[in-house]
Amino acid sequence: MKSSSDIKQILDYLRELQVNNDRSWFKSHKERYDALRQAWERDMERLITLVGQWDDNVRGLMVRDCVYRIYRDTRFSANKAPYKNYFSGVLGRGGRHTIMASYYVHFEPDHCLLCGGIWWPEKDILNRLRALIDAEPQEFLHIAQQPDIAQRYHWECQTLKKMPQGYPVDHPLAQFIKMKEYLLMMPVDEQYFDCDDWVERVASDLRPLKPMHDFLNYVFD
Repeated sequence: MKSSSDIKQILDYLRELQVNNDRSWFKSHKERYDALRQAWERDMERLITLVGQWDDNVRGLMVRDCVYRIYRDTRFSANKAPYKNYFSGVLGRGGRHTIMASYYVHFEPDHCLLCGGIWWPEKDILNRLRALIDAEPQEFLHIAQQPDIAQRYHWECQTLKKMPQGYPVDHPLAQFIKMKEYLLMMPVDEQYFDCDDWVERVASDLRPLKPMHDFLNYVFD
């Protein structure tokens, strides 16, 4: 089944929006935006269904709870551009409001991504994640070193300069203990979506992240 949305058309629209990021231009192209957005959301709904076949935390999610609005909150930002220049969504328990490990897809000109993990956990959760990795280093490394993760994804995380209190400076997993978040990222180019069904391809490429999500989500049990 071929996807109903054409990612090239979406990215072309977003490129135009990048250089015309104002309400007048957006309003004059609103019909085009609505058509692209609706088709994309139908495919995101299909992606939820596919991922939900092998991840219970995604099964049954509503697409409206997973995708982000294009409208920016500019109240506390120096950048007053009213619109985001990307489409994106989170697949995990609670949708875009989740605090658990989840999947993230990001469609932006020259910056398309498939991601997984936990974004900016609160201090208590971060402490529990570090303690979990410290307690189960072999299980963590076994998952992280699986070829479908290690050869395709990379860790994209802000880290401490020094080890957090309570951990030795020569800890064998210091790289991971110092992380402030646990994000795995796979950049993809536009040709990645040039296939009969990019939705199935995305679902397949997100699937290797599930064991890591199951591991990280131990802290919520």
